[in-house]
Amino acid sequence: MVKFDDIILKSLVCLNMADPDGQQVITTLIKTAVREGVLPAQHMDEAVKAVLKREMSASTALPDGIALPHGRTDCVNDIVCMLGIHPKGIDFGAPDNQASRIFVLLLVPATVACNHIHFLANLSRRLMEQSVRNELLAATTREDVLQTILSHSDEGSI
Repeated sequence: MVKFDDIILKSLVCLNMADPDGQQVITTLIKTAVREGVLPAQHMDEAVKAVLKREMSASTALPDGIALPHGRTDCVNDIVCMLGIHPKGIDFGAPDNQASRIFVLLLVPATVACNHIHFLANLSRRLMEQSVRNELLAATTREDVLQTILSHSDEGSI
């Protein structure tokens, strides 16, 4: 079983995002995975479509400025996690009508069970803490983002 901390430590982080809408945020985060060699370039469009398809069924925005877009795809063999901080925020369809500013995008292998649900639940619990959100929004480095999430860790596997 994959450990939460392992997924977070492998996460790709985009700070100071300024994309004008949700589709662009998703595309930017997935482009980061391509640029960092985590996702082959020929699979970028497939990955974007998988996340947008999931998003069309129901918004993955949560209250308090959090969004957890994700999609299942054959183009990854392991969970790929991308974290985006959008200081200004965008409308992502949150139930509280607040702008989404913290994005956690997951690409999940199509053939894997529901481990990503446990990961998202674990991460959501951390993100519900105002202090964690404030630290993430104030982060100036990738390391700051990862340390903030890990310092509020529930030890164990997902």
